[in-house]
Amino acid sequence: MKGGLLALFLVLVILMGVVASGCLGGDETTSPIETYQENTNEGSGSPSSSPSSGEETQTATWQTPWDAYNPVQIGGRDYYITYTTYTFTVKSSGEGERSYEVIKQRGYVKAHIYSDDNGKKDLGEYNLFAYYGKIIPVNDPEMNGPLEYLILIKDRTKDTDSYFLTPFPDFGAMMSGTTAVIEMSYGGNYFYWSNPAAVGEYSELPYQEGDFEAVMEGIPSATIQAWGVMVTSGVWSGLEEHDLSKPDEYSFSFMGLGYNYKIDPDGTVSFGGKSFKASKVEWSWTFGNVKGQGKATIAPELPIPVETEGTFSQMGEGSYYSKLKLEDLKLSKEFEGIDVQIKQGTSQGESETPTETQTETSTPTEIPSGGLSGNWQLGWDASEPITIDGEDYVVKEVTFEADYRVSGGSTVHMTIRKGYYETRLNGEDVYALYAILDIGGETYNYTVYVEYPNEYISGILWVPQVYDMVNGPSFVKIEITGPSCHYVMDEAGNMEGDYTCGYISESFQQYNMIWSYPTGFYGGIYGDVLSYVALTENGDGYTVEPGDDVSLAGMDFKTYKVTWSGLVQDGLTQANGETVVVPELPFPVEVTASLAMPGSGSIYVHAKLVDVKLEETGQ
Repeated sequence: MKGGLLALFLVLVILMGVVASGCLGGDETTSPIETYQENTNEGSGSPSSSPSSGEETQTATWQTPWDAYNPVQIGGRDYYITYTTYTFTVKSSGEGERSYEVIKQRGYVKAHIYSDDNGKKDLGEYNLFAYYGKIIPVNDPEMNGPLEYLILIKDRTKDTDSYFLTPFPDFGAMMSGTTAVIEMSYGGNYFYWSNPAAVGEYSELPYQEGDFEAVMEGIPSATIQAWGVMVTSGVWSGLEEHDLSKPDEYSFSFMGLGYNYKIDPDGTVSFGGKSFKASKVEWSWTFGNVKGQGKATIAPELPIPVETEGTFSQMGEGSYYSKLKLEDLKLSKEFEGIDVQIKQGTSQGESETPTETQTETSTPTEIPSGGLSGNWQLGWDASEPITIDGEDYVVKEVTFEADYRVSGGSTVHMTIRKGYYETRLNGEDVYALYAILDIGGETYNYTVYVEYPNEYISGILWVPQVYDMVNGPSFVKIEITGPSCHYVMDEAGNMEGDYTCGYISESFQQYNMIWSYPTGFYGGIYGDVLSYVALTENGDGYTVEPGDDVSLAGMDFKTYKVTWSGLVQDGLTQANGETVVVPELPFPVEVTASLAMPGSGSIYVHAKLVDVKLEETGQ
């Protein structure tokens, strides 16, 4: 059976979770593939003769298997793996043997970025980091030809490199939050996705062609799972940090899974014009009544096995036979321009220095570190007075100018004013929470009457949307009035009027959901800014720089602009944008963002605080 995109990702998530918990093994009494098969074929990576006995013996440990981010050190110099070719064979219970050739390459290309503006709009050429891959079925009756892909990102990071040295497609680059282009071809199907937000063009929505799911169905899910069980096996953990330069036999156990190893240093292997000392490794493992075994040729200086073959198992999921052989590998002192393309034209890009490309965070901007207020980290919570220049203030009202645009639509502009006041309803003292929305030349009034306002003024009330307010935790009465509609509901659930009053449009509801708690800006993207950003330095996935001064509530404030990228909501939606904060205020003064999912829809939102009413305490 072939699996779609979501199935592939679910398999990977499950496998990564299994490795984290150490739950490798099986519930069968015997492994269905009892022994690995012997391989006598030799290739460019086959061991050569053993070194002479006069050579100096040095400790050689294998560290960070499958790590593509850090350089390989050879003779005291750093080299990056830029190209690999594997042959890979898998076999599982009830499935026949399948074999593949996997080609991977990475480096810089120049490519055009396009947006969807009632057609394909060219935004110009950019220098981007590329991950190219081609998975060729040698023996797989379910695959209809090779799967070829090209993924372009703005900045290379540890996350984008995470799958490069494995047989998997480069999912880390595909779902990085900085993905600029995804291009794929399989079995006559083609998919292309260009994301302008990755290069800072937030108001331009992605352009795409083809069917993402049709292309991603190319690799059978059983093959993906077999690859995952092998790559994430605990057998590699038992080899890390162990001296492979001398013969040895030892045991390693983790979470009930026991491994027995035999190490035998065995000559050298050569790749990319470089020679590496290698060792033969054999192992066996047991988990309860389940047993398996395997072998590998490992060059400790390389983060991937030269060859490996054996039976790997995942608890409750049966056993898999896997055989991998590294056929070719290229090394470079820096990432260079490469010549790769599928259908859209690209050219060789310009290389950048390792310090520019290998740094997870940019160099921090010089920002004064002393005396900054921490009010901005309250994250929309204005339930308590805030202190500004030694005076305490209560937030009473905010006004935002906002814009949004969804895929296939035009830009919608609106003004939303929100606040609260004390009043009486049915002879009782209550608080009236209001939102006055001007959109498309029409005005809508949303009012929620409550006995206690803290559940609202601690966040919901100040966010520039209305959905959470009219669907809040508790209320006495809700009233919505539009140009030609009226709706009322009391705390007992009695309703009068048009319950669709204030709905406005489906796209407006999409805008509301982007801000909605807990999946949107309220607890997601802007929440990430709150949790991880320090205004005095840059961090993982964001940069900070001083912004323009603003005047609000009769006071002048300095601002700080946080540029961020990442994944939100379901983990497949790419988010890019900027958040401008005033340290003294408990909510952002401006948010610009684009959220997009390859093969699906996208939305651009922009909201700017244009007025805030503050009341000194005691008045």
